[in-house]
Amino acid sequence: MDGDNELLRRLCMHFAASFGFGFVILLWAYGFYGIVSTGHIYIQLHFVALAFTIFFISSSILLESRGVEMPYLLAGGALVSSIATFVLICVINGFMWFKNNSIPSADVLLLNLSISSFTAFIILKLIQR
Repeated sequence: MDGDNELLRRLCMHFAASFGFGFVILLWAYGFYGIVSTGHIYIQLHFVALAFTIFFISSSILLESRGVEMPYLLAGGALVSSIATFVLICVINGFMWFKNNSIPSADVLLLNLSISSFTAFIILKLIQR
């Protein structure tokens, strides 16, 4: 009986993580599409600079705690914070894309969410290894 509860708990955790991360990937994809197709970014530049700064300080401290030394510390922090800032901008842009444009039909939305959740599950499994 205890093994069944553990299996059910793991199954629920994987579903929640996959669909949650899949929704973020879906927002990222729509945000990236909106940036590429229209060239419009909904976030003002000072918020982008603030997000980059927060990510840069956080990632540099994390890399420093793992033993990374100068100048790789700053280069690694800049790379990680650039990627994180880009993802954040795309996710917020995707949310604003859904808000300002109509949400796609249920068929398209479910297909996109399924593909995103499938991709998220694979990414999560690769990260766990």
